[in-house]
Amino acid sequence: MNWSRRYGQNFLIDLRVTRKIIDLSEIKSFENVCEMGTGRGILTTYLCKNAKFVKSFEIDNKLYDKVKPLSTKYSNLEIINEDILKYDKPLEFDVFVSNIPYSKSKEILLWLATKKFERGIIMVQDEFSQKIQSKPGDKNYRAISAITQYCFYIEPFFKVNKKSFFPQPKVNSQVIKLISKNRIISKDTISKIQFIFSFKNKNINKLNKKLNTNFDQIDLKIRNMDPEKIIRFSQLI
Repeated sequence: MNWSRRYGQNFLIDLRVTRKIIDLSEIKSFENVCEMGTGRGILTTYLCKNAKFVKSFEIDNKLYDKVKPLSTKYSNLEIINEDILKYDKPLEFDVFVSNIPYSKSKEILLWLATKKFERGIIMVQDEFSQKIQSKPGDKNYRAISAITQYCFYIEPFFKVNKKSFFPQPKVNSQVIKLISKNRIISKDTISKIQFIFSFKNKNINKLNKKLNTNFDQIDLKIRNMDPEKIIRFSQLI
């Protein structure tokens, strides 16, 4: 099996997990699906059998050449040989599905926060899943935690053993569902939130003076602010 260390590829080889992901996604015949990482096309095939249309992105040229015949077999499939994060054409979808490369997890979650869609079924590193679910005041509460929780309801479903992949990663994964709260934020807002969290141990009163803002929660530290307050504060910068 060909694979590339360059893209951090770990192929899901356990069909039981694939079927569980499909069942969890509950894709309807009228829904459009966006898939990041066509891979060998196993999950893609199942998606095509359920969805109205599937746009699947595969950045690896060799893998793309191997799976592009699927787009002839399935009339409701388009396989795109590009990095989805750099795709500059209109992209509308109802459901996002992906076994996200660990190194791209944060980037993809931030990208999804700027998109309008119904739900996402994604597989991420177990540790990353815990991070985005961390609450204000927790050790792992970060900008990505606040952004993800502001934009989505996060539902963790099941863990996936590293033996379900080839090559095997060093850690286990978890499949989670993201349900949209219909809150789309801009790249500019994301940058402001990340800037705010660079002062996560500072009190708001000190930041008000530093940034010339007038936020009302003056005795609260950034790391203790819930996502809604973080967003409100970012709008003052």
